[in-house]
Amino acid sequence: MKYIARNLVTAAARNAAPRFSQAASIGLGARMCARVIQPVGTIRTLTTTMPMRVNGSSDSDLLHTLRDEADYEAKQAAEEGEPEFIQAFMNKTGFKIKTKTGEQKVTMTKQFGSETITISFDVGEILNAENPIADFETYRENDSGDVQKEAEINADDTPEDFAIGFTATISKNSTDMLFLELESNEGEVGVNHMRFLSNKDVSDISGMNLEWVRQKAYCGPLFGQLSDDLKENIDAFLAERNIDTGLTLFMQDYIEHKEQSEYLNWLRKFKSFVEA
Repeated sequence: MKYIARNLVTAAARNAAPRFSQAASIGLGARMCARVIQPVGTIRTLTTTMPMRVNGSSDSDLLHTLRDEADYEAKQAAEEGEPEFIQAFMNKTGFKIKTKTGEQKVTMTKQFGSETITISFDVGEILNAENPIADFETYRENDSGDVQKEAEINADDTPEDFAIGFTATISKNSTDMLFLELESNEGEVGVNHMRFLSNKDVSDISGMNLEWVRQKAYCGPLFGQLSDDLKENIDAFLAERNIDTGLTLFMQDYIEHKEQSEYLNWLRKFKSFVEA
């Protein structure tokens, strides 16, 4: 009985005192709305921004200089146009030139009877010039502390000739390939090595495969130790295929021409890099 009476009292109290009165509910709702609804002028907005790109303080000066240099070089190239010596050499010798902008390697190929002749050289050979710098002066401090001019070199004093290391391959379908490592010096062609490479091994005569094949092949005798008759006949053999003084002079001119073209391309790429 006590248990039933206690339950009845509890139920009556629960019904008589609800958890929320209507007024309390309205007041709570108003407070809740007051927390959410704010005047239009005070609405806080969430914004996101991209990180600001930070450039170096010297970028603008560098970019200005690059633009001036590129414009000057482009104007000079347009005024000079395509040099005539390139087409004249190709017409005379039958060589066809292959190179790509942005690359140092230059290859020239021609057919000579049943032979395929390929000449390869690098624009970087211009660094072999005795003095690639145009004009400069050097000074040295003497024992008394005075600075005196020690030397002066002008661009006109610098010899135009420079050594070029290059290769020539002469191949026939039925025999091994003749691979020559050559060097031009003062207009003369010097023979460093003459190797014979197996046609089976040189199906791809480029890159690491060629280097591996070249290294394992016998390098040939020292050219200077050959008999005079044999040396003269080899020189005539090469000259008949236009591997001669004319080729060395052309390579020097072409290297200087391409180096200038690559310099302009380098300036433009550098400018685009700074602008990006």
